[in-house]
Amino acid sequence: MFHYDGPRNKQPQAPCWFCLSNVDAEKHLVVSVGNSCYAAMPKGPLTNEHVMILSIGHIQSQVSAPVAVRDEIEKFKSAFTLMANKTGKALVTFERNFRTQHLQVQMVAIDKASTRALKGAFMNSAALAGFELVTIGHDEHLSDLVNEGCPYFVAELPDGSKLFTRSMKGFPLQFGREVLASAPILDCEEKIDWKKCVLEKEKEIELVNKLKEAFKPFDFTAEDDSD
Repeated sequence: MFHYDGPRNKQPQAPCWFCLSNVDAEKHLVVSVGNSCYAAMPKGPLTNEHVMILSIGHIQSQVSAPVAVRDEIEKFKSAFTLMANKTGKALVTFERNFRTQHLQVQMVAIDKASTRALKGAFMNSAALAGFELVTIGHDEHLSDLVNEGCPYFVAELPDGSKLFTRSMKGFPLQFGREVLASAPILDCEEKIDWKKCVLEKEKEIELVNKLKEAFKPFDFTAEDDSD
């Protein structure tokens, strides 16, 4: 199951915490494993439903990922969107390809009532930080906007629109979390820095088990296993 047959990105000089082949990877955080990607709860989650999608093999970003990986990311996003919708929530995703070495797409479910303030929250936070986010069309792909290896940030809103920047000078590393933790959205600003809200391992295991159970009806990887 843990296989990866796409082109390999440059391997890290030190062991990567997010590669499943790393013996030190915190596998108790894993929620679901596909053919090219896996879903896991991050350390210091913003909410109990905060999940991220990562490539199984070492890949830096969505732009540098082969088609099989990008396709499976979309399958995970669709599945977790359905899961969020079941509880009356909407899914926001974001990727920061800046000062990272392994592909990570963050997914956070928010109340649907908060979605109206979402784009404004992103735009205002970007302006305060000194950079501009641009809206990209549904038919535009990241690979059309930025070259492989170049840093960028992209957020996808529940309506399918995407906000993008490659202006990374002075970019706040916690920008995505900062926006979602703000008062109009999740109102949990004490969780902006993930290091300040890391849970005990027992609590992590408890939340991951709940996520696995909630995700079961939408988990396409279970269908793949039965083929």
